[in-house]
Amino acid sequence: MSDSSELIFVSYAGPDNVWAEWVAWHLQENGYRVVLDRWHWRTGDDFVTKMSEALAQASAVVAVFSPRYFEPGRYTEEEWTSVLARRGRYVPLVVEPLEEGQLPAILAPRLRKDLHGLSEPDALKALLDAVRGPERPTRPPTFPGTATAPPAPTAPHGSQPPFPRRTGDGPAVWDRRS
Repeated sequence: MSDSSELIFVSYAGPDNVWAEWVAWHLQENGYRVVLDRWHWRTGDDFVTKMSEALAQASAVVAVFSPRYFEPGRYTEEEWTSVLARRGRYVPLVVEPLEEGQLPAILAPRLRKDLHGLSEPDALKALLDAVRGPERPTRPPTFPGTATAPPAPTAPHGSQPPFPRRTGDGPAVWDRRS
């Protein structure tokens, strides 16, 4: 579960509302507070004011990337530029493949999480991993000093593989001259 005080604003292009609702639903089910325009803003509310308030209050913005997210004239540009300008946490989720050049250059170096092509359980895991961020392992890593010996080199059929030999007082080396 998350810190229940963490507020997440879901940024998306209108045609991707199904993905936005799926993301928002699962974030709420996992303890996050979510602002999704379709769920929280009423007819007659000032869209720009509501968006500005939500972006100012959010501890993170989860962006649903698709080709439509970057179409000219969408409010998504105001949303992502606002987050970048204040150096806020921006979590891009790619729900549809993007063509070369669709992603603005300023967003290109941002790490993204692909959800497209995944099963629902895998997409849910990817979503939660993206929002939670990296975690320390619960078990210690394998000790790197116990590495196994490398496999013996293979020789062409009918020839003998080279054998280690000593060179002076140094370590055994592979004699490739045989």
